[in-house]
Amino acid sequence: MNEYAVYPISDVAISFGEDFVRDLAGRFSCGRNDEVDGFLRSNALEFTRRMVSMTMLVFERARQRCVGYFTLAHKPLSMPVAALNKTQLKRVARFAKPDAGGRCCTLSAFLVAQIGKNRNAENGRLISGAKLLELAKDSIRAAQARVGGQVVFLEMEHGNAKLARFYADNGFYKFGTRDAVEGGRPVTYDQLFLFLK
Repeated sequence: MNEYAVYPISDVAISFGEDFVRDLAGRFSCGRNDEVDGFLRSNALEFTRRMVSMTMLVFERARQRCVGYFTLAHKPLSMPVAALNKTQLKRVARFAKPDAGGRCCTLSAFLVAQIGKNRNAENGRLISGAKLLELAKDSIRAAQARVGGQVVFLEMEHGNAKLARFYADNGFYKFGTRDAVEGGRPVTYDQLFLFLK
């Protein structure tokens, strides 16, 4: 039997009530990224209702404790051709439309918008980051079976070597950066992708 159960946050709200979801989100802490915690508390349920993205709650079956969550969406992605090797470019070309100058490819891709382990559940030891990411990939594979597609991307704050290594170990390649302003401060995000089979 699978030791984890994955439920859409909207189904949990229907079954147990929105107060339950708010309480669960209030007790959730990834311990490292306020944006991950804040999204679950403030936006996850509403974005799922509006079909902007889908947040999935991951529970350990044995004790029914929320051990993590991930949020998925389908978004347009622009990838600079120069950032791709020949094999990657050939694979991306199946899904992409190049710009007029041939410098960027635009395609529709799956986005892992948020992902986080609940460190308040036994210091996050109830699930590994790799397992949580694999559960997110499994959800994407279910969508692939219905709509196709192969490119998955995510963004992570620039400069986190440990997280960059984690994503590289799980098949992601860096293809660019994006500058933004978050909470009044400038931030740079590394953009990573993989081909999901």
